[in-house]
Amino acid sequence: MSLDRTLDAGDTAPARANTVRRRIQGGLVALGLIASAVLGPLTEPPTLWGLLPLGLFVVLLLIDLDIVIAAVVTSASALLVLGSNPAEAAGFLGDALGSDVLAIGMIIVLGGGLGEVLLRTGAAADLVRMIMRKLGDDSPARAQLGIMLASAVLVVALGTLIGAFALAAPLVIPIAARLGFTKSGTALMLFVGGTCGMFVAPFVGSMVAIRTASGISYPDFVLTAGGPLAVACFAAGFALVRWNLRHPVDADDYYGEEDEADSSAEIPAHARASTVAFLVAFVAIVAYAVIAGPGTAFAALALLVMAAVAGFAGRLKATELLTALYEGCGRLFNFLLMFWLLGALFLIIEEINPYEVLMAQWGGNLQALGTFAFLIIVGLIGWLGIQGASAAQVVLVDKIFGPTAAALGVPVPAWSVVLLASAQADTYGPAPGVNMIAPVGMARSTALKRVLYSSWILLFVSLAVYAVELAILH
Repeated sequence: MSLDRTLDAGDTAPARANTVRRRIQGGLVALGLIASAVLGPLTEPPTLWGLLPLGLFVVLLLIDLDIVIAAVVTSASALLVLGSNPAEAAGFLGDALGSDVLAIGMIIVLGGGLGEVLLRTGAAADLVRMIMRKLGDDSPARAQLGIMLASAVLVVALGTLIGAFALAAPLVIPIAARLGFTKSGTALMLFVGGTCGMFVAPFVGSMVAIRTASGISYPDFVLTAGGPLAVACFAAGFALVRWNLRHPVDADDYYGEEDEADSSAEIPAHARASTVAFLVAFVAIVAYAVIAGPGTAFAALALLVMAAVAGFAGRLKATELLTALYEGCGRLFNFLLMFWLLGALFLIIEEINPYEVLMAQWGGNLQALGTFAFLIIVGLIGWLGIQGASAAQVVLVDKIFGPTAAALGVPVPAWSVVLLASAQADTYGPAPGVNMIAPVGMARSTALKRVLYSSWILLFVSLAVYAVELAILH
């Protein structure tokens, strides 16, 4: 009987923890809205209280409130601080439909649609096998390079880290098992390759947000911000993987003979045609973007064009292509809602205009810090901010600190580095996020601690790269 009571207590512990968390979330939501309602009649723009909704948004995310609900609450908070009536609130929501913020959300959603098309045509799996065949899978070093590059290329193609890990893992595990790679080392290969691919991907949502907010062109971003970071982390990560492969966590860190058989699904007959068509379209679109320099909305059109080209080359019927797009986009529809609400939120904040007060009161102090110190501080604030919502974090950091950066005359490349650090520094720590946990599980490993320790080294490498880039560019 006592054992039953112990088990019952263990079973209810997570439920109790969830109940406590929901109560804390509800209490903070109520407190934030009440404070906003009280401040509304007592203040008028410009006022520093306009920063209250932004601070509330960050706090709600840190206590794990759903990001869409957090956006709803903070938009309501901003409206209460401004004292808007329903007609004005509707106006802000309508204006947000044409904002760059919503365009970023649409790009994330359409990226999910493209990824689904590449999965159904077999192009994504064919990309991995093509890379492994070109580099060879008989040499441990070359196979490791191939796995890391395959993970990077899939992130660029699919626009998502977790989707790339999910596809690459079953394709590379048989190779890793045959060559005697450890599970922890294989997880680290996927993780490092994927994150480095993300730093230079042209259509990943957070990277589009950085270029939109800073105004930097894609070639300049790769040359001055994302490219050096990707190269440094890839080189350091390659050495870290080599060490991990020579130092297994324990006896269970190796794959078994049953893992050596390639049990992955057969690639469709027209996968190669879809792969080639996608790569040609990708290169052509990126080249056009480099030459013509179109705006943010071009990325949405580019994703649709690449999906259509890859889908029809892979012999998908029009209805099958549309279904793939619909299902892929549908899984990420919450991002569209979130960015629409954030677009409205930022329009409301601009109306409240706390930045005018901020610059009047603290502008001199910020300038006294110097440009370099200001950029370092903003980058550190972003690093310790929201994990797992990088595109939203870029927009948030730019809205809060962008006016100050403009007043200080921060060069565009330097500001793009700060936004990159704000969005991606926490990928490597200090705490493990979902983008780190996912490849560990998909590589069939339990050695999250080993991957985390390795990522801390990459964290120091990335912070050093950010500091050097800022020292050169500021």
